[in-house]
Amino acid sequence: MSGFGYGGYAGFLLFADLTKGTTKRIPLEKEWCTLYLGGRGRDARLLFERQDPSVGPLDPDAHICMSPGPLTGLLGPTTGRVNVAGRSPLTTIYGNSNAGTNWGPELKFAGYDGVVITGRSQSPVYLHIHDSQARLWDASRLWGEGVFETTARILEEHGPETKVAAAGPAAEGGCLFGSVIFDFWDAAARTGLGTVLASKNLKAVSVRGTGAIRVADPDGYYEAAREGWQAILDDAGFRTGEHSALGTSICVNWGNAQGWLPTRNFRESHFEGADRISGEEFRDLYSTKEAPVPAGRACFSCPNRCKRYGRIDEGKYAGTRGNIEFEGVAAFGSKCGVDDLAAVFHAYMLANDYGMDCISCGNTIAFFMELSEKGLIDAEGLDLRFGNADAMVEMVHRIGNREGRLGKLGSQGSERAARAIGKGSEAFLNTVKGMETIACDPRASKAFGFGYAVASRGSDHLRAHPVFEMLKLPEGVGEELFGSKEAVDLRKYGGKVRLLFWHENLAAVTDSLGSCRFMHASYYAEYPVPELVNKYAKRRKDPSKVHSIKYHRWFEAATGIPMTYERLMEAGDRVINLERALNLQWGLRKEQDTLPARFLKEPIPKGPAKGELFDPEMLEKMLGEYYDLRGWDRESGLPLREHLDKLEMAGVAACLGKRGLLGKGKGEV
Repeated sequence: MSGFGYGGYAGFLLFADLTKGTTKRIPLEKEWCTLYLGGRGRDARLLFERQDPSVGPLDPDAHICMSPGPLTGLLGPTTGRVNVAGRSPLTTIYGNSNAGTNWGPELKFAGYDGVVITGRSQSPVYLHIHDSQARLWDASRLWGEGVFETTARILEEHGPETKVAAAGPAAEGGCLFGSVIFDFWDAAARTGLGTVLASKNLKAVSVRGTGAIRVADPDGYYEAAREGWQAILDDAGFRTGEHSALGTSICVNWGNAQGWLPTRNFRESHFEGADRISGEEFRDLYSTKEAPVPAGRACFSCPNRCKRYGRIDEGKYAGTRGNIEFEGVAAFGSKCGVDDLAAVFHAYMLANDYGMDCISCGNTIAFFMELSEKGLIDAEGLDLRFGNADAMVEMVHRIGNREGRLGKLGSQGSERAARAIGKGSEAFLNTVKGMETIACDPRASKAFGFGYAVASRGSDHLRAHPVFEMLKLPEGVGEELFGSKEAVDLRKYGGKVRLLFWHENLAAVTDSLGSCRFMHASYYAEYPVPELVNKYAKRRKDPSKVHSIKYHRWFEAATGIPMTYERLMEAGDRVINLERALNLQWGLRKEQDTLPARFLKEPIPKGPAKGELFDPEMLEKMLGEYYDLRGWDRESGLPLREHLDKLEMAGVAACLGKRGLLGKGKGEV
């Protein structure tokens, strides 16, 4: 156990310089904890401090961080998250991804709050950590192997209790959306950080820890964690058991019913084959355990068990097995017009084994399908049309292996592919800031759509995950929390900027603490939502019997750092402002805070959301309001010095000022 002054933290980071072949322990700085908490926040701070803006994503001097948070590895609802961060090779701006794992807790048990990697090894290696010992092992025999085989071999070498984070052969070959896969199936996939890992000739990072984590106030921690558990158990959504029974694929039929399930490269938002690729269908066909919780895998200390595990026992995809999630189902299913669940499951597991982001991969294939149907590309012998499952699966292989012109173009993502193809193909893109859009049509769900436009890593739902607008909560909750009754209506714009701002701040907090998004942006068990739902409910409880996750109390009891709800939300704002600062240094400008033309100009043609689009004038109005809340200049989108000073970011403001990247405050010319 370290002598670090705060509880919850191990007290050290592990720095690995692959060029020199060295590793060393670095004491954690207290400011990283008090201002940036850990995980996502600390990683952004490290990148801002230590990586020169001129360093490219795949340069040897580029850094990649892999960090749990101060709650990771402790008892409490969902404390298994880990953040991965660096400069994205796909978008060239800030890249990060977050995964629910047992790897993050294991790293804490080994005595580290994060791993920071730079340099490039002369030959393939993997980093193995066993408590205080860290060593680079030869990985020549693993290079070119899939993620599944790589993970299995490392477990054979170091024992079954070892936790493994690995890159796949697609990342080794230069696919720009390479993922980091934890323990076979748990993916930190967005933005291509597996490609950064592989560019360093680093195949994997494995860890075994046998230590413990101290908390500052054990009694206070017990009370805070116990109330959090009770809040989850009391939540109406959790009590249905549907999310646990069906996993995230519960969203297939839900999204289809609400009219936001992307279909055929976002031409439509309602899929006639949704029932055939649904969570219910997967449970009935491929789940390896009977209900009520069919084959649920859980992240560390999680009551939800939303990871659906299954296996195909017969047919041409026999032997396929693993975790299935909604985003992969939509990417290879509805977006490609494919209703063959076996093919979708198989394609998803192929993407994991190649080490590719399933969202970018599936979206790129759907983009190619639309271009092929319009005669804008040579399909190279494939019948590349919507609904062709065989062609979809074949394209996963071609992209993973960079085979043929389409395979090479596809491995660079759809936006780069469109630039190479030309012929007006850009009109069919669904990217924001260079990254492909997730499985929710922004025309049908306004807070999600606005979130894509302003997200720091490109088109993304998990920067906010504003499911609030989809749940039909009492109007009074929306009015009191976000200033408008329309906040509870996914088709309306009222209150959505404040809704998005609140969700973004809280998401930055939980990504930094090491807790799961579903606790505050699916179940809404966090303070003050349960209290407000009870206030406006038709059947009210005694307020003293309403429980909520109070992250501020939980964090304070764990670490000993004084914290309030307001101060914690300010920390979220600080993290997002720091990510904006990173992006500005890497070339991002206000003009990129927007949505693709399809979402602004083409109304949804049919289904429950028929006629919906995202009004361009409303987008501009919302951006102005959002910039005001963030403390950014309305005209330029640049941060204002006075807001950065308020957030205790004077050093960041000074760096931006030297580069001419500060907005003009009142009275400035």
